[in-house]
Amino acid sequence: MVTELDLKDSMRFSFSEVQQATNNFSKENLLGEGGYGYVYKGNLKDGQSIAAKVRKEASAQGFEEFRSEIYVLSFARHKNIVMLLGYCCKENLNVLVYEYICNKSLDWHLFDENAAVLEWHRRYSIAIGTAKGLRFLHEECRGGPIIHRDMRPSNILVTHDFVPMLGDFGLARWKTSDDPVQTRILGTLGYLAPEYAENGTVSIRTDVYAFGIILLQLISGRKVAEHLIENMELHELIDPRMGDSYDTYELYLMSRAAYSCVKSNPELRPSMGEVVRFLEGKSNQFSS
Repeated sequence: MVTELDLKDSMRFSFSEVQQATNNFSKENLLGEGGYGYVYKGNLKDGQSIAAKVRKEASAQGFEEFRSEIYVLSFARHKNIVMLLGYCCKENLNVLVYEYICNKSLDWHLFDENAAVLEWHRRYSIAIGTAKGLRFLHEECRGGPIIHRDMRPSNILVTHDFVPMLGDFGLARWKTSDDPVQTRILGTLGYLAPEYAENGTVSIRTDVYAFGIILLQLISGRKVAEHLIENMELHELIDPRMGDSYDTYELYLMSRAAYSCVKSNPELRPSMGEVVRFLEGKSNQFSS
């Protein structure tokens, strides 16, 4: 368990620094609002652009998730994971300071009516980058596997050149043994693995299931995607806005990976390392 003393002093900002960077948390700087609170764009004195996430005072997610996010992201340094620059606290306000990612979220690019249709090569690249971020959390992170627990397109930010960045680690938890653990059911409906939704059982395969749903959404451009893979041919799965401008082999790789990731039995789902190799065409089968 992380105590307040464990929060890294080297990552601490003064409240006045963040206040100044965001023009006193002005409406003009507001990027968005969610259950956790508000996100503001800002600029530090050295010119670095930031996104400051201010947790609502009465947020149900509370200080525990604030600490979790700081602790997890201080270990998770990877090109497909949003970098946490630091944090500050003032009375009952908790602020997380991230690098600013300029190109909105994958959710916006896939589902917002104002977004241009996301080109196929970008969808394929985002699938691989997201898989690599999850592989890092599950298999390569110093300190042991981390389960994200809230993988969905709105938690995948996109850079100016469409590199995906995993964000929002408030629900993340360390995996301390090989055994699945039971926990309170948190996360977002539609992305919850059956064993998690039914009885709160969490493992790294919980994230794999959610990634499978994201793959289906990347392929189809549809928000509700769980049952698509069972009922449709490959050419029917594809986002109709794409026309014929997609790569048939890459479509096969993504749909085959999705099919394996959303298996109802978690033991039959592949690891994220296997998923990356398969999506990149370096392996032609999953071991499970």
